[in-house]
Amino acid sequence: MRLTSTGQKTVRVLGGLVVILIIGLGLRFAAQNGYGRTILRSFVPERVEGLDAATEQSQSDAEFAGLPSDRPAALPGAPEVRINFWAWNSQMGCLYANGGPVTTRGSLMEKQGIKVFISRQDDNSQLMAQLTRLAQGLHNGQAQPRDGVHFIGIMGDGAGAFLAALNEQLTQSFGPEYRAEIVGSCGYSRGEDKLMGPQPWRDNPQSMRGALVAGVLRDGDWNIAQRFMGDNGIPNNPDERTYDPNAVNWVNTSSYVDAAEKYVSNYCEQRPVVNDGRRTGETKRVCVDGIVTWTPADVTAARERGGLVSVVSTKEYSSQMPHVLIGVRKWNQQNRETVEKLLTAFTQGGDQVLAHPQALSRAAEISQEIYQEAGADAAYWEKYYKGVTEPDKQGVPVELGGSKANNLADNLLLFGLAPGTTPETSRFRATYTVFGKIVTQQYPDLVPRVPAYDSIVDTSYLRAVAAKAGGEGGRAETQTYAGANTPVTRVVGRRNYQITFATGSAQFTPQTERQLQELFDVLSINSLAVEVHGHTDNVGDPAANQQLSEDRALAVKQWLERRSASTFPPGRVRVFAHGATQPVESNRTEAGRAANRRVEIVIGS
Repeated sequence: MRLTSTGQKTVRVLGGLVVILIIGLGLRFAAQNGYGRTILRSFVPERVEGLDAATEQSQSDAEFAGLPSDRPAALPGAPEVRINFWAWNSQMGCLYANGGPVTTRGSLMEKQGIKVFISRQDDNSQLMAQLTRLAQGLHNGQAQPRDGVHFIGIMGDGAGAFLAALNEQLTQSFGPEYRAEIVGSCGYSRGEDKLMGPQPWRDNPQSMRGALVAGVLRDGDWNIAQRFMGDNGIPNNPDERTYDPNAVNWVNTSSYVDAAEKYVSNYCEQRPVVNDGRRTGETKRVCVDGIVTWTPADVTAARERGGLVSVVSTKEYSSQMPHVLIGVRKWNQQNRETVEKLLTAFTQGGDQVLAHPQALSRAAEISQEIYQEAGADAAYWEKYYKGVTEPDKQGVPVELGGSKANNLADNLLLFGLAPGTTPETSRFRATYTVFGKIVTQQYPDLVPRVPAYDSIVDTSYLRAVAAKAGGEGGRAETQTYAGANTPVTRVVGRRNYQITFATGSAQFTPQTERQLQELFDVLSINSLAVEVHGHTDNVGDPAANQQLSEDRALAVKQWLERRSASTFPPGRVRVFAHGATQPVESNRTEAGRAANRRVEIVIGS
């Protein structure tokens, strides 16, 4: 059959469209899988929705290094390093770098010439015991102890409580040179660690008063709830044996998994009722109605019972929970080259996972192999690394998972080594300070103090890695914000700060430095938008008070931005002035007027 000229033209057009479609799909596949990524960048989104408050910039265009095999590398005579990790998605880049539980052929770690053994350990007491065994061997004269592990990984916001107990034991038993120290970070939790509770807690944080929450006390997920409570002025009851209807109450669990299981089983207790710590003589039966946990336990709670939402998580508190890599100082110093090579491979692995989907998929396979979590295959770990919203058992949409790998540039930013940052104003110093203070205030008998920051962080290894990389450590994650006058639509925290000024002026008083530093630290653990609301009392001319309230709010904004331009980039801090129009106390008394002269901080998205 012979086609007409019109038919032939139609065939040619359709054929051309098919060719274009095939080429386009091929180019997209190549770009997404790392082939010619620099040339074909337009086919891969450079910006993805990240934090609620901001747009998270895609940060890596590293060339694809090739997938590691699943066969162990030979590496005869190579230095050996043993590592214990929690089952946690923030470590994807580090797992990928190693290629498997033992360094594999073709892996980034093999290229560094060291052999690393990674195993799962979810018990903090065991992590401490393993580092102690290594220190014991060193103290006994063994240059390379065969017992214990060289490094462990935990949540950075829990580092103060962890190191308070461990370093006291190490220094008393062996000497200060045997103390544990932080040398780097594999990644961040970005949503998977969370406070889960009923929807009203999210809509109105004050409705959380009287809650009974299950979780591991003084650990990272407990910290999320503590920060949320602090941002909203909600009291905490630190005694897990009593019940305070005006505070948040706790059931201490053996693990993050146990927290979810207690919610699923509708765990209840009969407790004495207290009012501000004093027993009232009443008792009350209370049941777990919220949890603090992370993946896979958040998935367990959603699938097996449901009814909870993500009230607040490391999606909102984006800088709160970096993974931290902890080793024994004496071994680190005696094996500096090995530590630097380890960090080189780990940070390169972060770049690969950030840049190439097939690297993430391979890292998920390694997660399955190392973690051996029941019911969790590679697709499970990859899915919840990315984070999803899916219906729970009751059909309620719930946010689950969410993590991020760190490259070298992320590490430098975290520890204040990147251009425009300083170690004194680093995000990790703020995290360590904020949560160290919380745990010592709430549990002074158990944790009377946390070690000084400079005694537990050694950035010399990262500095050396950066010097050798010569600027090829990827790009650090950045955030961009909406317009300066854009109000937040979802309030995560609202709190008044008594930042004092000279009378009738926007000049800070000498006593203000402590309050400003506290504000800086608290705001540094998240990347949410910040509203600074200025208020005055009713003394004086209303128009002048309106201008004064604006000047004072602007002074706070400028102080924060001068302190760290990377943490407070343009658009993050917005100023609102109210003069004397929104008093919180009566202006008839001096005490009331003093309360009304305030700065209110609102964080949200």
